[in-house]
Amino acid sequence: MIRFKETLIRQSSDVIRWLDGTGREGQKNPVLNALQIDLDDDLAVKGLSLLHKPGVSIIWRSQLPNAEQLQRTAEPGRATEIQMARPAETPYQLKGTVRDPAGQFNPRTFITDCGNNSYPQIALYRSVVGTRLSQNKSLQGLLRYQKQADESEARPASWALVTLQVDLAGTGDSYIFNAQADINGYFQIPVTRLSVAMLTAGFSAELSVKADKAQAGGLFPDPDQMTAMQIALADGGVFADTQTVLAANQNHRLTLGFVADETRVSTLELKSP
Repeated sequence: MIRFKETLIRQSSDVIRWLDGTGREGQKNPVLNALQIDLDDDLAVKGLSLLHKPGVSIIWRSQLPNAEQLQRTAEPGRATEIQMARPAETPYQLKGTVRDPAGQFNPRTFITDCGNNSYPQIALYRSVVGTRLSQNKSLQGLLRYQKQADESEARPASWALVTLQVDLAGTGDSYIFNAQADINGYFQIPVTRLSVAMLTAGFSAELSVKADKAQAGGLFPDPDQMTAMQIALADGGVFADTQTVLAANQNHRLTLGFVADETRVSTLELKSP
């Protein structure tokens, strides 16, 4: 009796890593939520499908040029390493949208180069309801574009990216924190891993913003395509690339804000440089 053993070799085209970009920079964690990813219909490469696992999406291709297909042999015996090797792909561009049905992360569009397991990383930013705040150590505000003559009211800077850099005088360390505004331009940045003692020893902090003025609030944004804005406090502030952040020590609790006695959400205006 002759027995045959057949082995199926299936290799992924690439693996997308979904990372949480909110909070302290350099501490990105995988997004473990069950995400909904939709690829654009006009992709140049056809036959793509995604297998979703916590934190990653695996890309499979069912249509490959003949030169890139897996090599197969009908000869008896064990397959060689060359025959089992992953075929080289021509890199391609992947476009689509990603949503979090649980609402903990903001939706976004994305464009990334894929192929040959390059492992692209795409950052998602937490929604306001999904943001984990550190007690008394957060920065919040409301972003609006500078009101134009033909506008009845200033437009919210929907989905803008905000970055806070904190430099500690006591240790000389520098920390960067990121967050994304919601559709109404409201943001809150969690300032974690900074104790009140570290801040009371002295610090300097500046806020900067990236946005897309053409981005309508109801559409999904692409944070990677946003550009730097100039920023100022509303009602007569001077526009600059950054806005100084101060601290108010109230009842022995240190609160970050845009003015010395800040106890409310500050409104900031944006304009193109």
